[in-house]
Amino acid sequence: MNYIVLSKNHVTMHREVECMKIYLRPITEDDANLIVKWRNSPSVLKHCFNREQITLESHLKFYKEYIETGKYKQYIVERIEETTGVVVYPIATVYLKDIDKANKRCQLCIFTSDDEEWSTEGQTIAAKQLLEIAFNELGMHKVYSYVFAKYPEEKALLETAGFEVETRLNDEIAGPDGSYEDTYRMAIYNKQ
Repeated sequence: MNYIVLSKNHVTMHREVECMKIYLRPITEDDANLIVKWRNSPSVLKHCFNREQITLESHLKFYKEYIETGKYKQYIVERIEETTGVVVYPIATVYLKDIDKANKRCQLCIFTSDDEEWSTEGQTIAAKQLLEIAFNELGMHKVYSYVFAKYPEEKALLETAGFEVETRLNDEIAGPDGSYEDTYRMAIYNKQ
């Protein structure tokens, strides 16, 4: 992928990441229970800008309004068993949202997950696969993402995938206790 620039430190990590195999498949209505379960998990909610829990009904409404219309491209991350190449089970979900075809940009989002297989390795691979979809299938010029400043590991994950910080947004999101939290807006460009 010639639009991802890795430093010498990240090349080593890239080699380690290549050991884990995952597959991104488009979500279906049948995935609704998994999406609701993952999204309502406390470990996921604390990373979301909107921390309200979702219901099966609200997800299905979202599915009709955003997935079926193409405004979002959401995928189930499925773990592939390395020796047989068989899909074993779903471990997380990732998506591209706010797909702006006129300006050729969209936002990349990664759900955290309680699944122990959903490690930094898997998340890095999923981010890179999403970038392939955004740049090569959707023709995007720019992909951006937001991370809370208090989670440096998430910032590092996106940097490993080639993202750079565009700006730090101070007091951007209201926390559950009423205090405000800083975020980074990070971006990567299609250099092809």
